[in-house]
Amino acid sequence: MRRSAVAFILITDLAAVAATCVLAQSPITTNDAWLAVFLASLSIAYSIHTMNAEGARYALNQRRAAAMSNMLGTWTFPAAVLLPMPLAAGVIVIASAVQWRVKTATGRASLCRYVFSVAAVILAAALANQTMALGSSQQLSLWVAAFVYIFANVLLVSIAATMASGLSAAKVFLRPRSHINEIRTVMIGGAGAVLWLVNIPLLWLTLPLVIGIQRLEMRSESRNASEGLAAPMTEKVWGTVAREVVRACTTASILRLDSDDPAAARAIAQLQAGCDAIGAVGASGLVILLADCPGPNADSLALRLRSAMASGGVQANVAVAAKPRDGQVLEDLLAVTEAELITREAATRSARSFRPDA
Repeated sequence: MRRSAVAFILITDLAAVAATCVLAQSPITTNDAWLAVFLASLSIAYSIHTMNAEGARYALNQRRAAAMSNMLGTWTFPAAVLLPMPLAAGVIVIASAVQWRVKTATGRASLCRYVFSVAAVILAAALANQTMALGSSQQLSLWVAAFVYIFANVLLVSIAATMASGLSAAKVFLRPRSHINEIRTVMIGGAGAVLWLVNIPLLWLTLPLVIGIQRLEMRSESRNASEGLAAPMTEKVWGTVAREVVRACTTASILRLDSDDPAAARAIAQLQAGCDAIGAVGASGLVILLADCPGPNADSLALRLRSAMASGGVQANVAVAAKPRDGQVLEDLLAVTEAELITREAATRSARSFRPDA
């Protein structure tokens, strides 16, 4: 990293601490303290949810270097505009500290960059906090503060990226599409803050809303993941992905084969458009994840797979399990397919041993 970038990062970190101290003159009431605890608890609950969900997203997109969707702005922005600055900074630090575990789950976390990003959020929050303090109309000032919060955060990160990596990094931040997540989270948080200002206590609804949005993203990414997955995932990676996808989807299915024969993989490749993730399982077996696929559709796909393998001379059994028909979690579905494979294998052996008289 260039020295100029390191210097800018250090200045930003120190400026965040200084801004918090300078703006610590406002009195803190009991209601402010309780609101800070409430916002921090929402962000912690979100981070606990994403510890597994982000790991699954990264596994699905590991060959495409997908960016992580951090939606903590849903609660850090309301903290900036509703709380005194010391409490707002405390909410940001606590939320970011818990979210750090999510970052480390992907294996690509940098503590220096993460601390800088937290400092940038604190500085953006300080500007938003002062925008609210100087405005005459709370509702109007809140949306102006939202613009200031997003602009300041993006500007600081863009400057640091440009200093560290050159103008090529700055071009990424000039694309409006790069900031959709920030705008979305701040708008959700802003709407919750407006409701709080008019004494409608529905700020808690931001948590299920954000989790719902993230689950929709999980479904979309799982449907597109097969484009970048030429070879089966390892059992551990597939398990991480499938567990979160099955949890997120109302309906989902898995197909399980008791063979890792290359010909079986080729048969699966013929059905690749309907498969969201393929993984190895057990000593020699393959398992296929089908998101948003009800049981009857999975049964039909299994028949097509058996037909494709039979025409290719592949000796393998295929088992099917679907949510909610056979269970609610991945472990239930795997247990059902394991039992079906055992039953089918026993039937196959019995058929082979039976020799009718001529």
